[in-house]
Amino acid sequence: SLMEDVWLQVFMLLLIVSGIFSLHYMLNPRPAAPALTAALPVQAALPKVETQPAAEAPAAPAEAAPAPEAAAEKPAEPKTPGRWVVGKEGGSGVNCVSLGDAVARAADGDSIVIQPGSYEVSVLASKSLTISGAGSSPEEVELTNALGPTFAVSGGRMVMQNLTIANTSDVDYWALSLSRGTMVLRNVNVKSSGKGVKVQGGDLEASDCEFEAGAGLSVSGKSKVKLTGVSITGRVVGITAQDSLADLQLDDSHITGGGGAGLRVSDGAWARISGTTVSGNRYAGLMVASGAEVRVSKSQLTGNGECGAYIEENGKLVLEKVTLTRNKCGVGFAGAGT
Repeated sequence: SLMEDVWLQVFMLLLIVSGIFSLHYMLNPRPAAPALTAALPVQAALPKVETQPAAEAPAAPAEAAPAPEAAAEKPAEPKTPGRWVVGKEGGSGVNCVSLGDAVARAADGDSIVIQPGSYEVSVLASKSLTISGAGSSPEEVELTNALGPTFAVSGGRMVMQNLTIANTSDVDYWALSLSRGTMVLRNVNVKSSGKGVKVQGGDLEASDCEFEAGAGLSVSGKSKVKLTGVSITGRVVGITAQDSLADLQLDDSHITGGGGAGLRVSDGAWARISGTTVSGNRYAGLMVASGAEVRVSKSQLTGNGECGAYIEENGKLVLEKVTLTRNKCGVGFAGAGT
C-alpha cells in the first residue's frame, strides 16, 4: 500500500544517513585529548603539601625512684586499766555507789576498789577483773545478801582479795559460786548460814582464806581447785569433790568441824593433800568412795569422831607419812576398797 511504501522509504533514508556518519568516524579518528598536566599550570598539577618537621619523640621519663618503704606501724599504746572505787556517796575518790554498778561499767583488765563498809549485793560477773577491799583486814569490807546468792562468776578471770563474802539467807544459796572461767581468792573470808563456795566447771586458786558454812566447798564437773593455807569449817561437811573430771589439791590447810566428814571425795574424783590437818569432824576425817582416789602425805588426821579415814565402794586411799591419832579407828572399810 501507499503508507507502507512511505515508511519503507523513511527507514531506508535513516539507514543511509547512519551509515555515512559511521564511515566518517572510521576514516577520521578523533585526536587524543591533551594531557591534563599540559593544560594546567605546573603548580596546579599537584598541590604542594607543606610538611612540618617531625617532632622529636619525647625522652623516656627517668625511671621513678622506688617509693620509700612505709614505716612500720607503731603499736597502739596499751590501754591504761580503769580504776573504779565503790563507797558511800560523796566519799573521796568514789565513782560508783554500788559494786553491781562498778562491775557493769568496768572492762576486762580493770580494777575495783571497795571502801570499808557492809554492802548488800547480788552480782553475776563474766569479766576479767580485780576486786579488792580497801580495809586493813578482810573483815572491814563485807559483801552480803540475805535473799539470794551473793556473788557468782560465769567466765573471765576474777581476782578477789582482802574482803569478806557473806550470805545470811534462810534458803541454801551459795555465798560464792564459779561456773566456767577462773577465780583467784587471796585473803578472802567466806561466811554463810547455808553454803559457802561452789566450783562447777571452773578453776579456783585460793590462798590465806577462811571458808565457814554448812557446806564449806563443793567441787564438781571439769574443775581444778588448788587451796594453799586455807581454813575450812563445814558444819555439815567441809569439802565435797565429785566427778571423774574434778581435781582437788590442798596444801598446808586445815579442815575442821564437819557434822559428817571433813572431806568427802567420790564418783571418780581425784584429790592430793599435803601438809594439812583434818580434825574435829563428827564422823570421819576423810571419806573416799565410788572409785575416787585420794593421796595424803605429811598430814594429820586427828580427833575425829569415828575414823581418821573411811573407804567404801572401791575408793582408793594412799597415806604417806600421815599421823592418825585420837580417832576411834585409824582407817575403816565398808565394802571393797584399797
